[in-house]
Amino acid sequence: MFDKFSHRHLTSISQLSKSDIQTIFKKAENFLDGNVLKTAQSDVLKEKTVVLAFFENSTRTRLSFEIAAQRLGANIVQFQANASSVAKGESLTDTLATIEAMNVDFFVMRHSVSGAAEFLKDYAKSSIINAGDGQHEHPTQALLDGFTLQNIFKNLEGKKICIIGDILHSRVARSNISLLKTLGAEIALCAPKTLLPNDISEWNCEVFKTSDEAVEWADAVNVLRLQKERMESGLLPSLGEFSKYYGISMRHVLQKPDLVILHPGPVNYGVEIQYDVANCENSYIRQQVTNGVAIRMAILELLSENF
Repeated sequence: MFDKFSHRHLTSISQLSKSDIQTIFKKAENFLDGNVLKTAQSDVLKEKTVVLAFFENSTRTRLSFEIAAQRLGANIVQFQANASSVAKGESLTDTLATIEAMNVDFFVMRHSVSGAAEFLKDYAKSSIINAGDGQHEHPTQALLDGFTLQNIFKNLEGKKICIIGDILHSRVARSNISLLKTLGAEIALCAPKTLLPNDISEWNCEVFKTSDEAVEWADAVNVLRLQKERMESGLLPSLGEFSKYYGISMRHVLQKPDLVILHPGPVNYGVEIQYDVANCENSYIRQQVTNGVAIRMAILELLSENF
């Protein structure tokens, strides 16, 4: 039995209560248990249309939403910003209004501007789902990360989770901190000062100076990609220096054999994490991808109940 999920949009983890999060997790668990991920066994979104509007490149999130929508029987439209009137200067609100005039139900959006999804929901008739906005939030990634950790530990209350790497540019980190704290976990960060936000004090997280210290403290680590495409020069002395002090290697697995390792992908092997670590028994990276489909199926179905 699920608690009532009263939201029309999903733009931020902050809008979700602990009960909301567990309702999403329970629904996702049902999809995993029923093998719905392997084939289309549901028509809950039959005659509904899901628009995937990715203004930034994506592989995992875009395909995950596409497969999730297919499994629920939805019609799917791929919106290509560089081949649309956006390239001619059309505003985001006009683009949304034009697409909604064609009777769509979901607008799944990734955008380079922080707050774009939150802004757009005030103009929307369809359900807006934030698939990542600038350096702000990535709520569905945080939900699948939290779901993966809960399935491993059964209860996240008091569990120690350290987020390691490029936190400054990471929407994943911001959403994870909010979600995991809501679920009762202790959160720490590990990054060079140049890759930490200036307002870090408001997160009330312990900060470690090396990955060795982080692993010693943590039950699980969520290792973030070094987002070189967003960086200004001078933030790091070298990739080798970063890897030495903040990367995760097999010696960390030997240091703590029961350490749980997550990574949202894509992975820079040899920089933030070594290849053998990403593919060892401690790594749940592939399970995160599988869980992502279940989580996004759950979100689409729950939001559809509030049309």
